[in-house]
Amino acid sequence: PAPKEVQLGSGAFQVGPHTKIFVQLGHQSEDRIAAETLAEEVLDQSGLRLNIQGMKAAAKAEGGAIVLARLQDERVRSFLARNGLNADAEVGEDGYLLFSDKSHLIVAANSGEGLFYGVQTLRQLLRPSEKGLMCPAVGIRDWPSLQQTPSISREIAQSEVSKPRE
Repeated sequence: PAPKEVQLGSGAFQVGPHTKIFVQLGHQSEDRIAAETLAEEVLDQSGLRLNIQGMKAAAKAEGGAIVLARLQDERVRSFLARNGLNADAEVGEDGYLLFSDKSHLIVAANSGEGLFYGVQTLRQLLRPSEKGLMCPAVGIRDWPSLQQTPSISREIAQSEVSKPRE
């Protein structure tokens, strides 16, 4: 399905031989799957092998890096908000924000699942370029159409209970 909200920018983020993927420390084990999926996609499309590195939440990633972050990080949230992407309740647990311009490429979510979904969208955006791959300048907010909550699950379970035959 198409993302819920998309803003197109001008320019593109270049993924080249020196691009790194940063994953926030503290979430490394959970978020590494998303990072490895992205690194594999880049390798398959371009032959480029990207390094995956841990990064402290308060650290500033070097320019030209792909950052997989958590929305609990206030610096990430405020950077994205300044660029028109608000991490509100609508995004929820499994939604994500994706932002790219000439010098930034950030996928941020509240959970590992949300980050994984954001990386799936990023994989679809990557295009071949002269120096490797590029991601068009874009701002995306997306979240699942149906949030699975315990109350919804109970309602579905109760509605599926068959009625006795008469």
